[in-house]
Amino acid sequence: MNAIVVACNSVHLGFLGAYGNAWIETPNLDRLASQGVVFDHHFPENLTTLPTRRSWWTGRYGFTDPDLGWTPLRNDERILPDFLSGRGVRTALISDSPFLRETGMGYGRGFDDVIWIRGQGYDPYIPADDPRARGVRLEDEPGLRLPEDEDDPETAGRWRTRWEQFLRNRKVLKTDDEENTGVARTVKAAIDWVGRREGDKEPFLLWLDLFSPHGPWDLPDPYRDQYATIEPDEFEADEEGDLVDDSTDDEPEIDIEDVAVLIDVPAGAVGDVLGEAELYRLRRTYAGAVTMVDRWLGELFDALEKSGRDKDTLIIFTSDQGEPLGEHGFVRRFRPWLYEELIHTPLIIRMPGAKHGGIRHQAIVQTVDLLPTLLGFFGVHPPEDAPPIHGRDLLPLVRGDQTKIRDYACMGMDVEEYAIRTHVWHMIVPLVDDPEEPRRPELYRKPEDRWDQNDVIEQHGETAEHLELSLRRFVDALSREALDELPPLRDVARRG
Repeated sequence: MNAIVVACNSVHLGFLGAYGNAWIETPNLDRLASQGVVFDHHFPENLTTLPTRRSWWTGRYGFTDPDLGWTPLRNDERILPDFLSGRGVRTALISDSPFLRETGMGYGRGFDDVIWIRGQGYDPYIPADDPRARGVRLEDEPGLRLPEDEDDPETAGRWRTRWEQFLRNRKVLKTDDEENTGVARTVKAAIDWVGRREGDKEPFLLWLDLFSPHGPWDLPDPYRDQYATIEPDEFEADEEGDLVDDSTDDEPEIDIEDVAVLIDVPAGAVGDVLGEAELYRLRRTYAGAVTMVDRWLGELFDALEKSGRDKDTLIIFTSDQGEPLGEHGFVRRFRPWLYEELIHTPLIIRMPGAKHGGIRHQAIVQTVDLLPTLLGFFGVHPPEDAPPIHGRDLLPLVRGDQTKIRDYACMGMDVEEYAIRTHVWHMIVPLVDDPEEPRRPELYRKPEDRWDQNDVIEQHGETAEHLELSLRRFVDALSREALDELPPLRDVARRG
């Protein structure tokens, strides 16, 4: 048996058909969902890109330790390929994420095969003196608004450097042709790698790590304007928290098609880095990026079916984080604010031959569960001298042997903000008080308040106290490697 993990960067849950969206086309992920098990309550433990991969590959919580954030992998940290090395499983990492291949970070180590697809985003691929990039000027690209230099020249200069790099990559790679985009080249490399395993007797694990739909969102036709005339924007929710195809009364009276496409914007507040109309247009552009990712994943799924590999291969689809698109007045990872649009991420597990497929699971699961799930699938037990694995194997949930593995999920970002999430409550606990952006604990009721718009902490003070106590007990138990000693959260569940 083999396994393929498709890990995307920055997938907003509200843009996937399998999670309630009715107007964005994701037929291939919808097909995967119909054949697999869709987990409705999947959360990271440590945001964002690199911390989540550490969670995936070590199976351990790290959100309380600043040394386990956006930092290099330590030499003594055992990661996914280390556990499978010498166990007869061939491992491969194929990725176009520039963050993973940064020098000295160590996120490509241990795999038998590593294939880097270059040129995505701000990847320092095409140098400034490359004659093929002659004539590239940031001022000539209206989709990249020049940063203002007056308030923060250092930040403005950093974005200028990034965008100039992006434009050089774009020109040389000719990414206006869909076949040359990062997602297309990366998926094609994966299909080729799997094809070369034909006849191999050893099982394989392929980790396919896609930078898309992370920005910049410079999409080729037809994806850039595919959703330019679609109306729903505010992600209105019905009584059960599902998305409904309906626009709001306060939507601006504008013709979105007349608003210029922004390829990229710095993380920041709506009104500063972009206007309201530009935000609505950006959402539509992002939707096109999601559809383009889905289209190329369809190429992978079709290739697996054509070769018969779908019958002997486990397929897992997930994402490291969401994508804030104005739900709380800002875009990108502007602050370590753990709202739903950032922390609620997809997880679909399709067993070989689609066994146990076609169901939705309500268990609360986290990124730390991916490692033990893969080890369980390959029948590999961690060595006795390995650090404890905090996650749990999800295959018993898939098979129906268990109904849950935890009562709540705890998480954090930059050791500046923590959160605890149950089926009924989402509580955010700031650790750092910024005088310019005062923060206090917040509490949101689920599932009716899907996007955390109505803070009810004043009405549910006792519940908030208990949730925060449970969160702090979790942090303490984690420091002592004593998570098994934590009591269940049954009393809070009853209050819900």
